[in-house]
Amino acid sequence: MPKVSIILPTYNRADTILRAIRSAQAQTFADWELIVVDDGSEDDTAALITNLDPRLTVIRQENRGFTEARNTAIRAAKGAYFAFLDSDDEFLPHHLELCVAFLDAFEEAQFVSTELLEDFGRGRVVNHYRIETSDWYPRKAALIGSHCFDLPPGETDDYLRAYESREPIGDWGRHIVERVNPAQPASLYRGHIFKHMRFDFMITITASVIRRSVFETLGLPEARWNMGSDFHFLARMCKAFRANYLSIPTFVKHEFAADGALPQYGHVVSGKSALAFARQWQAAWEDLFWNEAPRDAELRAIRGLRLYWLARVALSSGERTLTLQWLQEAAAAVPRFWSAIALRGLVTCLPGVELPRKALRAFEMGARACRRVLQVN
Repeated sequence: MPKVSIILPTYNRADTILRAIRSAQAQTFADWELIVVDDGSEDDTAALITNLDPRLTVIRQENRGFTEARNTAIRAAKGAYFAFLDSDDEFLPHHLELCVAFLDAFEEAQFVSTELLEDFGRGRVVNHYRIETSDWYPRKAALIGSHCFDLPPGETDDYLRAYESREPIGDWGRHIVERVNPAQPASLYRGHIFKHMRFDFMITITASVIRRSVFETLGLPEARWNMGSDFHFLARMCKAFRANYLSIPTFVKHEFAADGALPQYGHVVSGKSALAFARQWQAAWEDLFWNEAPRDAELRAIRGLRLYWLARVALSSGERTLTLQWLQEAAAAVPRFWSAIALRGLVTCLPGVELPRKALRAFEMGARACRRVLQVN
């Protein structure tokens, strides 16, 4: 009986899936099974993954969507712990070893998550969720007058904006961390972070290892949220259990395939399905937060920020009417929301969608340049 079941759903990822599977094979912890659910692929995925490893099980089904494919794998899994791998990404070699060591040492902990690196190519790598807690979310909170991400008095550790405690990595994992990156100390953070997830993701399922008992308690991710099911399930998990977080990357999310090209099928978040993903993620967010307290002033403002993001996705997708609708709602929800007001003016005044799209790109490039100058000075 394997200790860890690695769950890997895939659909038309012949150009990336071997990198993902090889990252599982390269783990320094070897007691795992890998369950690949091929969700009706029409490319060479099936031929590529046949007979690769005796620990690999392939389940083929007609196309039923990402969440249903993942749930098929969960139902078939035999392990006590579950790890999750997307077919265009990869584990770092120490991912399972470190996470399993933590869960073995802390039997009361239901899951553990880590930092992940998002590789956009050309040398641009973003460390999640360090940048969210140090920059993105505190900036959002300041924009709407929220104190949700204030640092505790006397603290400089940005993770303590969200987590309640920090402790050094103990004997259970110190040797792993020191072997991986002796120059970069890591810590264990713990806390109830559900409220902070109203600002967006605080952990990701692919950089987490979760006990079987979590699914027995909460059930499987709900297919009705489709592409928003990750966020919905993680938030429910963080509402039910205290989060455990290790400040060391163990996972890489890739923008490109191994040959440097964009995946042929595209990305869920940034490809042709970007608007559908955004709308489903928003529906999941509203079910978790907004529907519970629609008169909460902070939630109303956060929703306004999210609608501004939705409007930008809609504009990039050529949906002019939706863009204007969401910009109007965003400007009404956040006082003096000049970005939403200015973009709505541009879209209203400029014909079609291509000119407003170009104006948006120019505006955002200018805003990023201004922030870089302010940070340097």
